[in-house]
Amino acid sequence: MWLFLAALAVLFAAALLVVIVVRLQSDGWPEELPALPTTLWISTGILLASAVSMQWALVAIRSGRHRSCVAALLTTLLLAIVFLVLQTMAWFEWTSSLDQAGVLIATNQLAQSTFLVLTGLHAAHIIGGLIPLGLICWYAIIRAYTSQDHVAIRDTAMYWHFLDVVWILLMIFMFIMI
Repeated sequence: MWLFLAALAVLFAAALLVVIVVRLQSDGWPEELPALPTTLWISTGILLASAVSMQWALVAIRSGRHRSCVAALLTTLLLAIVFLVLQTMAWFEWTSSLDQAGVLIATNQLAQSTFLVLTGLHAAHIIGGLIPLGLICWYAIIRAYTSQDHVAIRDTAMYWHFLDVVWILLMIFMFIMI
């Protein structure tokens, strides 16, 4: 699992590096971009809440509280879906605010692409995380996990917390760079 997370860390670091290079070498980067959409800040809260519920699931299964684990996993799944819906809304909101700000077409596309690539890359990994999250929800419902045997929940929690940390770093990066 650690090797997988390290590979993902390299992927996200590379994406950030590309954005930095493009931003620094661009002659036409707009000076006055609209603020990041409020929806992004709300989705950040939702994602952090999903981190709490995922950790709650792990703690619950470790202490043998099966029903609490199932409730926490289902909560995490629901929050992940809400996060993705909010991300989609943020994409439309920011794209629309760029158009309303009258940013020139060429610079608009560069800034918009940067925003969409960073948030889209993260969203793709959230979507990918829905698969194991859905599976562990199902297996938890049919009582396939015990306090001694819950490696899939632990590994999914590690992945989920990794995505939370990446999102916080992306938000800081976008706040500074975009």
